[in-house]
Amino acid sequence: MNSDLFILLSTTSIRDFFLFIRLDMDNQNNDVQMKFHYMIITAALCFSGIFSCTKTDEPGALVPATVDEDPGLPSIAISVGGHQRLIHYRVFGDSARPVLFIMHGSLSDMRAYLPLQELAERYRVVMWDQRGNGLSERVSKEELSFECMVQEISRVKSHFSPGRQISILGHSWSAVFVARYLAEYPGEVDQAILMEPFGLKDAFMESLDGMLNLGTSGFMNMMYTSSYLTPRDHEILDFRMLATLRSGVRDYFCDCENLPDWPVWRVGGYALLTWESGILEKGRYRYDFTVGMGEFDGEVLLVGSECSPVGYAFQEEFHAGLFRNAAVLRIQNSGHRIITENYPSLINGLKEFLNAYKQAE
Repeated sequence: MNSDLFILLSTTSIRDFFLFIRLDMDNQNNDVQMKFHYMIITAALCFSGIFSCTKTDEPGALVPATVDEDPGLPSIAISVGGHQRLIHYRVFGDSARPVLFIMHGSLSDMRAYLPLQELAERYRVVMWDQRGNGLSERVSKEELSFECMVQEISRVKSHFSPGRQISILGHSWSAVFVARYLAEYPGEVDQAILMEPFGLKDAFMESLDGMLNLGTSGFMNMMYTSSYLTPRDHEILDFRMLATLRSGVRDYFCDCENLPDWPVWRVGGYALLTWESGILEKGRYRYDFTVGMGEFDGEVLLVGSECSPVGYAFQEEFHAGLFRNAAVLRIQNSGHRIITENYPSLINGLKEFLNAYKQAE
């Protein structure tokens, strides 16, 4: 069976699959006959009882509701890009302690990072689902620009740590946003931890050709249909994108046949598509996130795993030299999902780096 079809059939309802067909049929580059086959197969699965054919229009029917849909979730309002949006957050530790921000990666939310609340023994730990991700409010493409993602960090800092520096940790795509925040607000940060950012400059990605698989038909189909999103469609897209967490489509694991756990409440499908399309120009990488990076004179810890193509070897070769004071933490027996693959090595390395722990010794 076609791999795109298998992933789609294994992760969606019949009604949502027909929505995908309806939107995707508008793309003249797609094979109409294949779409007809999809519909026949799905109808057969529906009638056989494998999929539910019932109507599911209520928020939270496919994935958990967001904070604007469920007022019982902890939330704050921040203004980014001229729009006020609600974000879901959690705070751990005494308010008198230094503040540590922990930012989740793409196709994720803060849930997988909750074990890091252990650092609240020395820090005021702040985690949140970024706008368009997790249980936070869904937003437009313009509000997910790289500039807006940096602005989001600044707004959250103004709320939780006005007038004093923060330490900050970002993983994967969020490590890129943190790197840009360091360049634009160097005086606001004490220490920074970047966990496996991909190449911070397009030239660095040449050795990783194909890692993100941005040119695949599945990705392009997602990009095409995402232009039609409504609030209901956000829920459907997030539901469908859960399939990538259970697949080895991106080879940054030690064993792609037995993937490590990655618990989430809800992914942000539209956010990932927006960010990844934003680094492409005519099918090629065209970006540079390194401008102004040398302005930050604080300590930077680059975390890299053994199995990921953006692991410690990549971080040492391409990123360590971008900062005035950078070290690399090597995590063995792990791929990109370091928190669930080798948490003991990660937490010990973080404690050795963070000033609040060193000062307490």
